[in-house]
Amino acid sequence: MCTEPLQLIPRERWGELKTVAQSDWPRSISILTLLETEEDILKHGIEYGFKVYCPNGNVNNGIVALNVKNSLYEVIILCPHDDTSELEKSLRKTALIDWSKTMEVPFAPKNVADCVKRITNEKKLKLDHCTKTQTYLLDKDSPLFDVSLAPDLTFELLSLDYVDITNTTWPHKFPGSEWYFELLIKAKLGYGLFKAGELVAWSFIKEMGALGHLYTLENHRRKGYGELVLKLISNVLLKEKKYVYAFCVAGNTKASVVGHVEWLNFVRC
Repeated sequence: MCTEPLQLIPRERWGELKTVAQSDWPRSISILTLLETEEDILKHGIEYGFKVYCPNGNVNNGIVALNVKNSLYEVIILCPHDDTSELEKSLRKTALIDWSKTMEVPFAPKNVADCVKRITNEKKLKLDHCTKTQTYLLDKDSPLFDVSLAPDLTFELLSLDYVDITNTTWPHKFPGSEWYFELLIKAKLGYGLFKAGELVAWSFIKEMGALGHLYTLENHRRKGYGELVLKLISNVLLKEKKYVYAFCVAGNTKASVVGHVEWLNFVRC
């Protein structure tokens, strides 16, 4: 008899999780887009060990996903209900999570952040990060942004030639994080703005489906390239009838992405 409370949810059941996510909208948008993006990654023949579990195999109880990125031990925890009691019970008893590791719990809604805080306080553990976030959303039925490029500008998928520059300029890089950008580029989730063939700005669709890693090289700033890249990459998702959204760490109103998405009429959720 299996006593492990977190049960693996095979890909064939991910559709059930997406349905549950839509019943808790928009808080659970990241459950839906995480699974959609991971499906796209798998379609490109990339398997890096991402796994989804639910308390007692019940998709209504929330998800725990192991999303290990080389040396970064990331555990995605999400719940479509204010009541996280079943999720908490499973997190207390599970042997799947190595609580002794330096761990990050990303893009946590308040219900999850509070849940994780109770458990770590009880276990007297220290998380590297449990990031409580604010979501900015552009509906998938929004019209495309009206953009045109100057003759010397092109917007293209990034190639593996740009792994190094995207990683070295990332303020949150970690040992081995170039692997992460290689994964996103191989999955065709990275886009760049080129001026006369030179990369000047870029952004990615991260593995949970949110926009991120927006960056403009210093000598090309204050030219509107960041906003232009966000419009163009948003159009990529809108053409595919996908939700367009970005995270900001709660309370961090100075984050560059916040100014851009608010200006572009993303709705704060």
